[in-house]
Amino acid sequence: MVAVFHAPGRANLIGEHTDHTDGLVLPAAIDRGLTLSGELGGARIHLTSDGAEEIVDVAADGSEVPGAGFGRFVAAVAAELDAVGRAPVGMTGAISSDLPQGAGLSSSAALEVVVATALCEAAGFVLEPLDLAALCRAAEHRAVGVPSGIMDQASSILGRAGHGILLDCGTLEHRLVALPEAHGLLIMDSGVRRQLESSGYGQRTEELQAALPVLGGRRPAEVDPAELPTLLAGLEDVPARRLRHVVTENARVREAATALEAGELARVGEVFAAGHASLRDDFEVSIPELDTLVELAVAAGATAARMTGGGFGGAAIALVPEGRAEGVGAAVLDGYRQRFPGRDGAAYLCHAAEGARRIS
Repeated sequence: MVAVFHAPGRANLIGEHTDHTDGLVLPAAIDRGLTLSGELGGARIHLTSDGAEEIVDVAADGSEVPGAGFGRFVAAVAAELDAVGRAPVGMTGAISSDLPQGAGLSSSAALEVVVATALCEAAGFVLEPLDLAALCRAAEHRAVGVPSGIMDQASSILGRAGHGILLDCGTLEHRLVALPEAHGLLIMDSGVRRQLESSGYGQRTEELQAALPVLGGRRPAEVDPAELPTLLAGLEDVPARRLRHVVTENARVREAATALEAGELARVGEVFAAGHASLRDDFEVSIPELDTLVELAVAAGATAARMTGGGFGGAAIALVPEGRAEGVGAAVLDGYRQRFPGRDGAAYLCHAAEGARRIS
């Protein structure tokens, strides 16, 4: 019998580059993602994908590791599951996706989560949601060595329709935050592609780590921004700016959640704008294309906009009233193409969606 599983991508509303220092994030699962259809059973994992030419054929315990491609993630998930006692039961199937790759919407996390969800069911193996998220995060580290946090995998697993997820990546405490009614999430893809392994992501992490000792063992999420002038006084410029971004971004996550719950949409717009400016100036992961998308979205009538994802390319996100979404998207793309001839860009209207699950 064919089983079908789905894992959504995620759009991070606010809380960028905070998760790998156990900070606060406010993502939402979206109604785009990866779907895996196949037969469960056997001693091997055999998968094809509509987004790749390769055919993955690895042992169900993850002991065989492809040198490149999406098979690295599949094998890493299987190996991590083997390490926690899952029986080596395989599957044969195909993966399809309507999630733009490289647009900062966590296609790799969705891949890890959909494969893990299917493999757990194949073996009758049960993990708690956040344990599964942590395992998928470990699989990403195993596959590509990227020092990422748990946000992407947790978002794909914990998502609920119409809600964001306020998640403390240190304590793993979380709660749902209702998003504005009659609003959609407009994902504006810059068309600029990057891979985390070759971007400045690792460098930013190292620069931030150099500043953390001034916190005396506290997490950035535990620091009041009012302390920053004193804390940053003895640091060099670059580590100081990296730390300032992370401390203030944690504060912005709290403020955005409060404003959303109170229906204070003008304040949400201000917080998003401040977050984007901090990513551009202090953490230096935005690029002119992303800055332009944010500027154009606000000018066209978006409630709030900022870059989303790791940066160095990818996408921006805007909260947009449903009745204006089509017009805002068209205005943004028209202005973007005028500003950057040769870059088409793309805009996708999404909504907060349910997390990973078997759908048939």
